Amino acid sequence: MKIRFDDIPEEGLELNFSGEEDTLSQALDSIPATKQVDIDARVRGRLQILASGKDYFLLGTVYGIMRLQCSRCLVDFSIEKEIDLSMVIRQRAEKPANPEPDDSQDDVMYIDGPEVDPAKIILQELLLEVPMKPLCREDCPGLCPRCGALKGSSECTCPQDVSADSKWAVIERLKKGLAP
Repeated sequence: MKIRFDDIPEEGLELNFSGEEDTLSQALDSIPATKQVDIDARVRGRLQILASGKDYFLLGTVYGIMRLQCSRCLVDFSIEKEIDLSMVIRQRAEKPANPEPDDSQDDVMYIDGPEVDPAKIILQELLLEVPMKPLCREDCPGLCPRCGALKGSSECTCPQDVSADSKWAVIERLKKGLAP
């Protein structure tokens, strides 16, 4: 879904995503697939591209669904992420010889060429929202280190009060021996 800068009208361009259309497929093809993260190609939301001189403003909100793998129990689960976009897009005529960092331009994206691909920008922002340690739920107990089943489930019959890590057992005995 590429949009030529010359095709953006003076009043701006509005993009609406219903969640039914395949929006991100081409952008997803540009990244390696992994088992731990799968982003749905269908997104919903609304974006506006407004022109102002040589700058283009990309504004709006998009909702995307990610399928992740829990870092504790390895179960697959889905979450919906809301992405608020507010950035300036500039065409780069030439790369400056000595670019100087400018703190006021944190949300400026430079584009080479005559067109912008909103799908790539949406995908980039969704990837930034992937948690470092995804959890299916906050209180996920994880897997039992002894039997490999979900802790506390009917499949795990291991005693829950005994430490699974024996290197601390000696300290635990010393601690009990010193208690009055």
